[in-house]
Amino acid sequence: MTAVLSLYLDLVRFVAATVVLLSHFAYTRISGGEYLIMRRFGADAVIVFFVLSGYVIAYVSAERERTPGEYAINRCARLYSVVFPALIATVILDQMGRILDPALYAGWWYKDSEALWRFFANLLFVNELWFTSIRPFSNGPYWSLGYEFWYYALFGACFYYGGRIRAVLVALIALVAGPKILVLVPAWLIGVWTYRFNRNKQVSVPIGWILFLLPILIYGFIKASEIDIAARMATMAVMGPAFVMSKLKHSDEFLIDTIYAVLVAFNFIGMRAISHSVDRIPRWIEQAIRYWAGLTFSIYLLHYPALHFFAALYGGERSEPMTQILILSSTLAAIVLIGGFTERKKHLLRRVLDRIARALSPRLHRRLDDWP
Repeated sequence: MTAVLSLYLDLVRFVAATVVLLSHFAYTRISGGEYLIMRRFGADAVIVFFVLSGYVIAYVSAERERTPGEYAINRCARLYSVVFPALIATVILDQMGRILDPALYAGWWYKDSEALWRFFANLLFVNELWFTSIRPFSNGPYWSLGYEFWYYALFGACFYYGGRIRAVLVALIALVAGPKILVLVPAWLIGVWTYRFNRNKQVSVPIGWILFLLPILIYGFIKASEIDIAARMATMAVMGPAFVMSKLKHSDEFLIDTIYAVLVAFNFIGMRAISHSVDRIPRWIEQAIRYWAGLTFSIYLLHYPALHFFAALYGGERSEPMTQILILSSTLAAIVLIGGFTERKKHLLRRVLDRIARALSPRLHRRLDDWP
């Protein structure tokens, strides 16, 4: 992976996280409803995350994580360094926000029934199995982690094992995950394919520019012509509106999402081709991108409860620019503060998990490390 491509992927990651944040800031209850156009882009940004995830997991597995034990520890460290603090922060922010403005939490966007089960179902990533969808209080964006975890498991089973063991593991994981999660597997696997294509092949620079720019234009055309809406309506016409909305839920746009994933893949392939012709990036720009990219997981998992809390705290007329600035800036400040103690410290959790694994079962740990 070239340095320019790596930096570009970090930039895409940060932009995608920012789009998700702004799409939720656009809700009327948060900002007065003046930016509702952003609502059309939030779910698309999650698909960008899926492709990025597949790409990065394929890269680290091929280049760094040689054993299933190492792979499992690194995935858990990556997830739980942010997931556990984010769930705790969600509970705290929601409780304080409800005291300040109970009406702000009186809607479908906040769920607190069977709170203990709700917390642990999300902590263990069983929140989106089959046709269930267990929302962790106000933290709606968390749903994608209930997909990502199982994609990690599927990839690990396929990459580190072979023969009958692989077949059995994949079948069991797929059976547990269920169809709602599986229909978006192609988007994630397209990321894996993109990494392998970039590793083994390279298109010419002119073709690279076409592949880099054309997906952006096609995406704009899809949005402007509302092809995405038509695709969702076609899905509902075939499967039934009730099934699509209540059962598929976050996978309701899987048809257009797969197309988006292909567009992202072509864009990444194009950037790989043109990356050698790009002049050196100024150091201050690189440092800024790396810094914010290092907080994208925290931005994604913390922004929604933070937006609600600060909307409740500042109250008043939320369509007022000053109130909106306060809500956004306070949300980002909270993310930076919390992210500095979570996402940026994931290497510490990785060491702890590795030591625990070796202490609890050194033989099993060595055996895992020796498996192909």
